[in-house]
Amino acid sequence: MKSRIVIWITLLLTVSLSAYAVNPRDMKFPDLKFNPPEPMRFVTDNGTVVFFLEDHQLPVMSVSIMFHGGSAYDPADKIGLSDITATLLRTGGAGQRTSDQVDEDLDFVGASIVSQASSDYLAMVLKCLKKDLDLGLGIFADMLQHPLFDTAKISLELSNRKDAIRRQNDDPGMLTRRIFYETIYAGHPYGYFPTLASTDNISRDGLLTCYNEYYNPDNAVMSITGDITLDELKGLLNKYFGKWAKGNKTITPPPIATMQYKPGVYYVRKDINQANIRMGELIMTDKNPDRHAMDVLNFALGGGGFTSRLTGQIRTTAGLAYSVGSYTYYRPEMGSFFAICQTKAETMGEATRMMLDIINQVKDSGITQQEMDMAKESLINSFVFNYATPDQIVDASAIMEIGGFPPDQMKRDLEAFKAVTLADCNRVAAKYLDPKNMAIIITGAKENFDKPLDTFGPVTDVPLEIK
Repeated sequence: MKSRIVIWITLLLTVSLSAYAVNPRDMKFPDLKFNPPEPMRFVTDNGTVVFFLEDHQLPVMSVSIMFHGGSAYDPADKIGLSDITATLLRTGGAGQRTSDQVDEDLDFVGASIVSQASSDYLAMVLKCLKKDLDLGLGIFADMLQHPLFDTAKISLELSNRKDAIRRQNDDPGMLTRRIFYETIYAGHPYGYFPTLASTDNISRDGLLTCYNEYYNPDNAVMSITGDITLDELKGLLNKYFGKWAKGNKTITPPPIATMQYKPGVYYVRKDINQANIRMGELIMTDKNPDRHAMDVLNFALGGGGFTSRLTGQIRTTAGLAYSVGSYTYYRPEMGSFFAICQTKAETMGEATRMMLDIINQVKDSGITQQEMDMAKESLINSFVFNYATPDQIVDASAIMEIGGFPPDQMKRDLEAFKAVTLADCNRVAAKYLDPKNMAIIITGAKENFDKPLDTFGPVTDVPLEIK
C-alpha cells in the first residue's frame, strides 16, 4: 500500500512540475549590465602611462608593463632578437644580483617575474605579496633599467633556441601552424620565424641595441592593481622609476600585410598516420569595425565548439575529425581567418572537401537567425568574464592604450556585439570568406590520402630543411 502511495505521489509531482517546465531558450533575462570599475590613469614625469585600480580584498600586488616592439620589429637577419632580449632581461641578472640571486630572492618570498615578447608588444609582469612589494619592485626596476645580460646566460639561451629550431618540425600541429603563417604572411614580419642563421647573428651587442631601442619609459604603459593606495604607489614609482631616463625614440610599426601568396595547396611531407589541415586567408586589422560581426559569424561557423557547423557536421555527424574548428586572429598590421582539422590520412580528402563546402555555404547563403542568436548570446554572456578581476581590468586598459584604442573600448565592444544583426553576419561572410583565396596547408603522407592533393588547387611542396 505504501509503495502505491509513493508511486502516485511521484506521478502527481512529475505532472505538476512538467506543467511549469520552461525551455531555457524561452527564458527572459534583463539586459547584461557591464559596469566594471574604471582604473585611474596618470602619466609619470618620464612619460609612462599608468593604469591603477585599488583592490584591498587580498594582500597581493600585480604590476605589469608593456612596450611597443616585438618580433615584428626584429631586423630581417636577426629574427628572434626581441624574444631572446625579453628572456635575458629576466634570466640574465639585474643590478647587483646575478641571475641565481634574482631567482633565490624571488623564490624566498614566493614572488614571480615573467618577461616575454609577442609579435607587436613586449611585456614584463610582477606578482607578489604586498609586504614584499619593495623587494619585488626593486628587482623589477633593475631588470628594466640595469639588466646585466650575462654572457654565460646568453650562450645558454642561444644554444637552447637552436636546439628548439632543430626540433621545430617534430610536432605536426605546430609545423602546420608555422607553415601557414609563413605562407599567408609571405614577405611580412608576421611570417618570419627564427632560423639557425638568424640566431647565430644575435649577440650581446644586438640585445643591448634592442633593449635601448624599446625598453624606455616614454614607450611604456603600466597596469597596477592590489592592496595599495594611490599615494603609496606614486611614492614607490618615484623611488624605483623616477630616474629612468626617457628614450625619446620614434617607434615605427611594420607595414600593413597584403596578400603575396598564391592560393592553393601547400603540402608538407610528414610520415604520420594523420593529416593536419589548416586553411585560411588574410581578412582585417584589429581596428576594423566588421570584427564584431565576424566574431559572431565565426562562432556559428566553427568557433562555437559542438554548436558550430564545422564541428557538428565534420566531427559529430561524419565522425571524420579528432578536432575541427575555425578562428579569427586580429592583429595591428592585418589579421587572419583560418579553419583547422585533424583527421586520419585516409579521410584527408573527405574532410578537406567538407571544410571547403561548409565555408562556401556560409559565404553564399549565410547563417540562420537561430545560429546568430546563439552565437551572440554566448559571446555577450562570456564577455564579462574577460574583465572579472581587477588585474584583468587594468591589463585590458593598458592593452587598449598601447594598441591605440579609445579608453572605453571594452564597453564599445560589448555594445557592438549587441548591435550585430543577421544581415551584418551574412554581409561579412560574403565579403571576407573566400576559399578561392585561401592557402590550404596539408601535413601528412600523401600516398595514404584518399584524394589527390591537386583536387583542391595547385600544389606547392614545402621543403623542411633546417636553416
